[in-house]
Amino acid sequence: MPRSVLAVAAHADDESLGAGGTLAEHAAAGDQVHVLVLSASSTSRPGHDDLDHRSTCVHRAAALYGADVEIAGLPDNAFDTLPRLTVTQAVEAAIRRWRPSIVYTHSSADLSLDHRITAEAVAAATRPQPGHPVATVLAWEVRSATEWGQRPFRPTWFQPLTPAALAVKQQALAVYASEMRPWPHTRSTEAVLAAARLRGAQIGHDAAEAFEVVRHTVTPVGTRPAPAPPGRS
Repeated sequence: MPRSVLAVAAHADDESLGAGGTLAEHAAAGDQVHVLVLSASSTSRPGHDDLDHRSTCVHRAAALYGADVEIAGLPDNAFDTLPRLTVTQAVEAAIRRWRPSIVYTHSSADLSLDHRITAEAVAAATRPQPGHPVATVLAWEVRSATEWGQRPFRPTWFQPLTPAALAVKQQALAVYASEMRPWPHTRSTEAVLAAARLRGAQIGHDAAEAFEVVRHTVTPVGTRPAPAPPGRS
């Protein structure tokens, strides 16, 4: 049965840096992919604020995943100036609309304050309660942010990537070319793809994306259908 999955990104491009290949795998499996970008502005970079361009990039990248997309319009690198409830409510609204069973978002290990606030907002918005659709919350890594946080990023969930999915991730990074940096910067396309190769090697695959498990709720054993009796030989 197709699943509904949601990627919650603080900024335009974070979803592709952190989970671009995984979203491509979901799309290939027939799942419904949704993307919530909390900020598409770049007001923290004087002279580089082109909201229309960045919004166009968000939609172009989402199209690679066949994804629905929403941009919340929060101020870049200023999430801490907002009431935390404002950020949480933006996530809650997306969950009500799309009813995802899996949510991907930032790690609380990140150096970026916007990323950490996003992680907190998703944790609050996905708290288990009766009738809540979200069973799994996974935190991605973003090159140049996660590796410089105040605690190590410790992934325990790995998504192997097919060559096709890795190619989609690379296409999405090309869409966000204005946000990428030249090699040997850790945010270069070469470095991001090398990280995918490394994560793959860690689990015996050509490529993978790695996630921290924020929460994973399984169906209680007693509520599962009883197995069919074995056939007679």
